[in-house]
Amino acid sequence: MLKLISFIIIFTFAAPAFAQQQGRPGFDQNKWNFLIATGPFVSPEYEGAKNYRVLPLPFIRASKGNYSIQTEGPGLTANIIDDANFNAGPSLQFRGERDDDVNNPVLKRFETINSSIEAGGFISYRFATGPRGEGVTAKIKTMFDIGNAHKGYTISNSLSYNKPIGPKLRMGVSLSTTYADKNYNNTYFGINTFNAAQSGFQLYEANSGFKDIGGMLNLAYSFDQQWGLVGLFGYKKLIGSADDSPIIKNIGTSNQFLGSIALSYRF
Repeated sequence: MLKLISFIIIFTFAAPAFAQQQGRPGFDQNKWNFLIATGPFVSPEYEGAKNYRVLPLPFIRASKGNYSIQTEGPGLTANIIDDANFNAGPSLQFRGERDDDVNNPVLKRFETINSSIEAGGFISYRFATGPRGEGVTAKIKTMFDIGNAHKGYTISNSLSYNKPIGPKLRMGVSLSTTYADKNYNNTYFGINTFNAAQSGFQLYEANSGFKDIGGMLNLAYSFDQQWGLVGLFGYKKLIGSADDSPIIKNIGTSNQFLGSIALSYRF
């Protein structure tokens, strides 16, 4: 189940790398276009983990004109606005439980955090800065727990720049940060009485605030109009109440790295 938590972390970085490929030669906006990508992805076991694991990276996107629907980890996001620059739509995702399948022997003894469904949406706006495919995109995405896990919400903010640097090669860079309310931060980074007794850590109540900042570099290479290769490298640093948590200070780390190479096919 913890793999699904990692998928959510992954696609905070990964989805824009694949979505940008719609500007490649041969893309017909008047027809339905599909993109499928998969490959190994290296990511932390959970937020703040020192241990890493290799996961498969499935990604599916369907688009026609300005409309699109795509996977983002164990969830879906859709753009329902018919505009070339302004996008908005609903998002739904599954957040897996954190239980005793972690590698850390201390965290194994912590109370299980239940799995949950999160619902919300996003808005984004793209500013063209050059030829077709080059531009800056600002995006905000808010997700609410509608299950029984953290009972809170997160607001993810990102600013990305994409640019073709040749007939077959595209580059993208992005900066991002995530705000989390007290319920979310306290669920994943707080220490209650039970967990304190199991670990010897002091009681800790996390507050609301920005919990991370990060950046990503991605490169997309087109072999032809159908096959391509995407490589990306991301870094995220936990900050605020997340970084101050005894979990991070004693058994984790605030430095989180991500990396992947994925083969893509579109039709």
